[in-house]
Amino acid sequence: MDTRTSFRIAIEDAQAFATDKVDRRPGFISSVARMGKTQKRDIRALPSIKGGRHGPVGDAGRLMAEGATSAVEQTKIALEVINRLQPELNAFAHIAPEVELMAIAEALDAERANGKLRSPIHGLPISVKDVIHVKGMPTSSGSKVMEGFMPDDDATAVRLLREAGAIIIGKAHTHEFALGVTTPQSRNPWDTSRDPGGSSGGSAITISTGMSLLSLGTDTRASIRVPASLCGTLGYKPTYGLVSTDGIVTLSWTMDHAGLMGRTSEDVAIMMNIIQGFDAKDSGTLDQPKDDYTDYLFKDVTGLRVGLAVEALEGADPETLETFNACVETLKSLGVEVIETNLPSADDFRLANNLGLIISRVEAAAYQRAFPDAGPLYIKQVFEQLDEASQIKAVDYITAQRFRAEFQERMLAEMQGFDAFIMPTTLVPAVKAEDTEQYLTILSRNCIPWSMIGFPTLSVPAGLTSGGLPVGAQFVGAPFDDGIILALASALESVTEDLRP
Repeated sequence: MDTRTSFRIAIEDAQAFATDKVDRRPGFISSVARMGKTQKRDIRALPSIKGGRHGPVGDAGRLMAEGATSAVEQTKIALEVINRLQPELNAFAHIAPEVELMAIAEALDAERANGKLRSPIHGLPISVKDVIHVKGMPTSSGSKVMEGFMPDDDATAVRLLREAGAIIIGKAHTHEFALGVTTPQSRNPWDTSRDPGGSSGGSAITISTGMSLLSLGTDTRASIRVPASLCGTLGYKPTYGLVSTDGIVTLSWTMDHAGLMGRTSEDVAIMMNIIQGFDAKDSGTLDQPKDDYTDYLFKDVTGLRVGLAVEALEGADPETLETFNACVETLKSLGVEVIETNLPSADDFRLANNLGLIISRVEAAAYQRAFPDAGPLYIKQVFEQLDEASQIKAVDYITAQRFRAEFQERMLAEMQGFDAFIMPTTLVPAVKAEDTEQYLTILSRNCIPWSMIGFPTLSVPAGLTSGGLPVGAQFVGAPFDDGIILALASALESVTEDLRP
């Protein structure tokens, strides 16, 4: 479906939507802050399991402590992979000069030798999506519109990662202004004829191949989870407001989330411990005590109730469905009770996708007024999105927000009977690069509802198709139940293989 047709259908849905209450208020995502902690179980109190899979972040930290590796060696390994694979995969928009990276690594090794350990990521290479400001590196947002722009400061999350001892190795490619679920300038490491997904496609490539051990991305509609699914990595979108979006080029003020990517749940839990927290620069962040997300890992999840969203299976590619179903059976073998649920309904998925398009693109169009003469510089798809969004009536935007509030309320009620939901992250595996236009809504359909209402979500590798392409399974939790979905992912990893292209 072409861009302009998608907007016409979305507007028709907005104009036809009848809210459940005459006085229903618009549901701006900040309402998440009023929900409070809803966690149904004390996950920390569950028995521990043996055989939990530690990620490369934890492994590297342990090897460093033993003197078996160093920041210099880890940086050299990452650069070797980059030099070998970057020409074919094009994961990076910018790579820091080797001399600078080695100087940082040497300084961090000296700190460790003198007894200073900043955090578990001390001396480890990470990548940052090219819509997030890193001082000393250009932010292009994948667009000619911002070509050559150099930020004055780090984004808050980047600053926290630097302070924790991360070595920022470069800026990973993104769809232009993150306004798409593909990364057309890059290639999938499992099959270079295919797209890696987006908009955090470059981030997914760096994790899948070992160009970096962690990546900081974004997720407004589906941008961390789609590429995680298509590239066989883990992609985590926390509860809205737990991580600052300061220093992230705005797509949608009320839907933008920071996204975390790694190989395992341990990787992203370690990263989340570092970048969480209130930030006065971002009014959307929540002022609440910090959590230790590693406490939720390697737990016996017997008895947890997971809702299988039946409508999320509609239209799935047969091999994707077969791989996902096998993953569900594995989850059951761990003692998890999987129960079919009819919510979200087909109408919910459609309206969340279509009315979410209105919200996110209207807000994007408002932000893009910062570039008043940029029209010819946008790629066609992005120009059409912004052009259509700029013509949407305020009443349709507000109607979309009213659906958002009603949908959020119903999903909270539905999740009272479950610890989490599960569904395929994407309905198809990675598609041929030349065919991506046909799959834009199919790729993002199951992801968008949860960004729209601020619920935490996690895409985990579910297995491979017979053609050797990764499939993702998406866990969804109620607000602040991030620990539950991390526990489920960690348990699943304990009995499944690590996927490598």
